Formats: sequence, C-alpha cells, structure tokens
Amino acid sequence: MRAYLPDSNPTDDYSDIRVNGTWYQEWQSGYHDILKRGFPRPKYKTTILAELFSTNVPDFLHGGDGDVPFLVSSKALRVLRKYAMTGLRFSRVEIAKIAMRPRKATPDRGEPEDQILKRKGVANSPDFRLHAVRVTGRVEILPMYPSGRCPVTEFVTPFDLPKTRQIPDLWRPTINGRTFAAWSYCSQRFRDIVTKQCLSNVSFQRFEDHMTDFKRALKLERAETRRK
Repeated sequence: MRAYLPDSNPTDDYSDIRVNGTWYQEWQSGYHDILKRGFPRPKYKTTILAELFSTNVPDFLHGGDGDVPFLVSSKALRVLRKYAMTGLRFSRVEIAKIAMRPRKATPDRGEPEDQILKRKGVANSPDFRLHAVRVTGRVEILPMYPSGRCPVTEFVTPFDLPKTRQIPDLWRPTINGRTFAAWSYCSQRFRDIVTKQCLSNVSFQRFEDHMTDFKRALKLERAETRRK
C-alpha cells in the first residue's frame, strides 16, 4: 500500500504562522488563554479556536496536534465530502482573532503569534468559514522495536506499513489498537484527488521518505547523546 504525510512547507515559525495561523483544541493552553481574553466559550468541546493573519486563507491550514492535523476551507470541505473520503469527520471552527493588516516579522519582539493583531470592535465572525478535520481512521503499524520506543533515545521508534491494501483515506498509526505518534497519513486516493482539485497549501511526502528522514534525525540525536 502507498501512504503519504500531508503537510505544508513553511520556511520558519513566522512564515508558518502567516500561512496557517494558530489554532487550538479544548485541551490546549492556548485555547484557555483565548477564553481568558474574553472570547465566549464555545458550546461544543470539539470546537477549534483559531487566530489568523488574514481572511484570505488557503484550502489547508496546518499546525494541529493529535487527531486534528489540519483545518480546511469550505471548498476543501466540499471536495472531501463529494469523494466520500474515509477515516475522517468534521467539527466546528470559531475565529477568535484576525489581523487588520499584516506587519513585518520582528523575531526579537515576542512570539510570531503575538503579531496577529486583534480586530478592534469586531465580534470575530468573518465572512468565511473553516472546518476542522478529525482523523478517525487507524492502521496497525509494524514498529522497529516491540516496545514502540527506541532503546537509546526513548523516541518513538520508526515503523513499517502492514501489507494490507485496505486502509482509510486518512489515518493515524496504532500499536495493539492504541494510537502511536502524532502523525496523520493519507492514502494515494486522498493525495490524487486533492492534487487534481488544485487545493492550496498542502504537499505530500511519501511514507518511505518520511521514515528515512525520521531515522536520520534519530541517528543525529544518538550521536549528540553520546557526545554528552
């Protein structure tokens, strides 16, 4: 079977924030920081709170954690529903903060998300909508080490894909039925349809290349550990 890691290609933290904004789930501290600033608590716990640089957003916004790897535009939502993509469901997104105008990044002046300026006197309901994609698909993977951890670094171990061709269009890896690692992967079908529909701000790294990069990073980490 073929699998891919969907992602964007930011060059640094500031470009990432400008393209993808910042957004949080209910269990993240950023979510509660937004509430402390006076934003109304959402009715549903699954609602995502987003802070954006512009209302001119791409079709995919990356930067999520856990079972929500990205937000999508209404155009992307229609595509995913039209082709009955499996292994996912959608939840609400509320825009908590939006820039009136972009401003040049100044790395020595706080975090990049602090440069998203709050719209003065606006109740934060722009004329567009975003939708959270929640990955429900699961695939049992084959870890390099049975424990699921590398013996030296204690990082999550590299793994292989099972031989089966029956996989959801979006999925997360599991070991013995338990979710393993924060990455979310997609099928060849998902990649082909998204690419054909020209949806913006999403690229696809082959699973094999992703694991090669992961193994290389582990070797560097091990070398650094030995030097210490």
